[in-house]
This record gives sequence, structure tokens and C-alpha cells, in this order.
Amino acid sequence: ASGFVSSCSQLLGWGVILWNVENPTIPSGTLVPVYIKSNIDSVYVIGIPKEYQVKPEKNSDPIINKKEVPLWQIRFFSSKSKAQAYAKQFINYAPLYAETLQDGLPIRSDPDNNARRVYKLRQGQIVKVLDKAQGNPPMSGSTPLPGDWLQVLTDDGTTGYCFSYRLRIFEIEAGKTVAVAQANTSNPENDPVLESALSKAWSPDWYKDMVDNQTIDLDTFTDQWGFFPSQDTGVIRIALPGFEKTYTYTAITRIDANSWRFEGSPLTITLRNETLLSVQYTLNDGTQKLSLFVNLPMPVSDIITQEQARRQKLLETILEQGPIFQSENYGRLSLAADGTFIWEGYDILVPRVIPSTVSGTGTIVMRLFIRESIRTTYDGALTMYFNPQGIDGQPGPAEPGKAMAVNFLYKVEPRALRLEYLPPSSLSGTMVLQRSASPIILYLPASEQ
Repeated sequence: ASGFVSSCSQLLGWGVILWNVENPTIPSGTLVPVYIKSNIDSVYVIGIPKEYQVKPEKNSDPIINKKEVPLWQIRFFSSKSKAQAYAKQFINYAPLYAETLQDGLPIRSDPDNNARRVYKLRQGQIVKVLDKAQGNPPMSGSTPLPGDWLQVLTDDGTTGYCFSYRLRIFEIEAGKTVAVAQANTSNPENDPVLESALSKAWSPDWYKDMVDNQTIDLDTFTDQWGFFPSQDTGVIRIALPGFEKTYTYTAITRIDANSWRFEGSPLTITLRNETLLSVQYTLNDGTQKLSLFVNLPMPVSDIITQEQARRQKLLETILEQGPIFQSENYGRLSLAADGTFIWEGYDILVPRVIPSTVSGTGTIVMRLFIRESIRTTYDGALTMYFNPQGIDGQPGPAEPGKAMAVNFLYKVEPRALRLEYLPPSSLSGTMVLQRSASPIILYLPASEQ
């Protein structure tokens, strides 16, 4: 026959059935002789084992003992021993198949969620499980999704790796195909707008104001909050202050040009523009909620790094004039490069400025921002977090959330530091709105010791 690289009378090698062969039924995992390979027709001609040969209706008819099988349905080996070794290794996976529970579930080139996508599955599509693989599980926020990476084979011969979280595993025993209801085997419409939206990072909308105004508050600006979609896992996570929930979905349905519904969940999204997304969802008590999310010009982690660098630079401008400042009235203030401080002899400031319950140790954080009208007098503002006193009156442990914040305007002067106490009424969040009507100003010259 045209395209055959061997004749039927000569054995080419041996193969292991990867996907059940029909008419006659030959189960996955069966060892078979291979006689012919046709590259033109993309088939092998295999020998049908006697136990799977079908008895002809008439005794005069010949027994059919060979069959054409697509190349992808066979794992070919040049020797019988190698084929037997693979069949032994494959035995636990031979009956396993999987149904796809989500439109667009990817098959990847390697068992990693960042690996190249080689195939996009349809909801309800059946794949053959070939093996289990070690790899990094997809994440839902900071939590790994339950499941395993599986090496799979599609019904058109594509192989790769798919995570099992959105697969339903089942068995086909002894060549008897189990009927599986396929929810929707239609190929989903290509939707580049949706693909683009789901590939972006979405942060709470108030982040944009911080970025635009260059007033990043690291206490509320974090990559832990946002709208986290994933076509790969069929899981969406919404994380906001006071609320966090994970939703699973089975498919995505377009509502109109820029809106989509996530089937199997209460989620709908609307892309208002390329950088603004509205998300409608339900809270834990069933209340409907709509939140806005923005796509920032750079990753949140990069913005955080920039803000940390800005704060460190401001601290260094103060350290350059010290790092020890001392005044007869206000005591001795020693600063370190990591922002920690020791303040001794500040009794005159207790309790009007510094509470009596704190120790003289703590950390300076350059977290505050000042209005332009104040900038003519001061360089900026800072927060001194004082550690609480221990039982014996000595400095207690530096525990997050237990430090007492005291805020100051500051001015770096040649070999000196000027501070002005900021009462809570002078601030709105991290913004200094005004100076105190009765300012308390501290002048601290640099110490030579």
C-alpha cells in the first residue's frame, strides 16, 4: 500500500494501546504487534490479539486479525521488551480518562501554570490520562489548589499536562466505554477582549488615586487584595479589606460587548474601559455587591518596591546629619539605618506628646505626606512607632499592632533635626492637612558622640 514503510508480512515493532480502540474493542494498555506505519494516512497497522478478535458471522469468512489505528493512539517501541516494560508502568493509568469541567482549560507543555499552552479544552471534552507528573500547583491567592498535574492525551493526538482540579476522573474497564454526559462540546467563540481582561492584574480602584497622587500607603496598598481571575483553573478569588471569597465557575458567557457571566457562580464582570473593571458578586450573607478594580501601569509589587526605596532615601537624608541628635531639653535620639531608634531623656514631652506607657525604643516609618503649603516650612512628616514598656518598665518586645504611633513634621538642617508634633486632628489617613494651632517644636542638634 502507498506510504507503508513495511509490509504486513514483516513485524515492524510493538506498541501499547494508549486510548481504547473500537471495532473491535481493544483496551488501553494492551500490548500489540505493529506491522506497518503509514505517514501519509497517519496510521499503524496492528495485529489484533486473539482475545479481542471478532468471530465472523460465516465460518467461510476470514477472521480479521489486523486493524488500522491512528498513530497517536499507539505508543510505539522497536522491541517487545521495551513495550512490555512501558505496559507494566502504564497499567495503573490504562483505564483512566478524564472529563473537562470547564471551557478553555489549558493543556500545557510542562507541569507548571506558567508553561506554554499547547491546547485549549472544551467543556465536556474527554482526555486520556497517561501519567501523573510532579510540578507546581496553580494558586488561588496564596493557597495551592488541590489536585495533581496529569499527563494527558486528547482525541486528536495532542499530549501535554493538565491540572486535575477541573477534571472529572473516571475509568473505562475491560474495553467497555462508560457513557459520559458532555455538558457542552461546542468550541467556544474566540473572545480576545475577554482573554485580554482575564490576563490583566486587577487591583482595588482606590489604588489608582494613590498612584496618581504619589501617596502610597503601604498599610493598605498590597498585592494581596484585588480581583484574581483564572481561565486555567476555573476559579476566581476576590480579596478586599474585610472580605475574601473564592468562586468556581464552569464556563463564561458573553452578555453583551463588554460584559460576561461566569456560569455556576454569582459573578458578572463589565469592562468599562481597558483599565477599569466592575465586578458584581454576592457577599457571604447573600447581599449583592459591586466593586471596581483597576489595571495599574505597573505591577503592584514594583510600586511597593519603589515606595520602599523612596522612604529609605528620605530616612537616609536624616541619618546623614546625625545619626545621633541631642538636646538639653528633649534628650538624646539615636537613629539606625534600618529605621529603629532609641530616645532617652524625653521626659518633658510626656504625656502631651509621647505617652507614658511606651519605652524609648521603636521604629521610624516615612509613611506620611504633606500638603504643598506645609512644604515651604518642612521637608516632610514621619511616624515614630514606640514599643510598649515591659512589666519592669524596660522596653517590651516589638510586637506588630501594639506599638504607639507619634507623628511629627520634620526639617533636615545642617547638623540638626527640627521636629514639630502633629496631633491626630492634623491628619487624614496618611496626609498631613495642617499644622497644629499651638505647635510643639523640637530642635535637636547633631551630637558629636
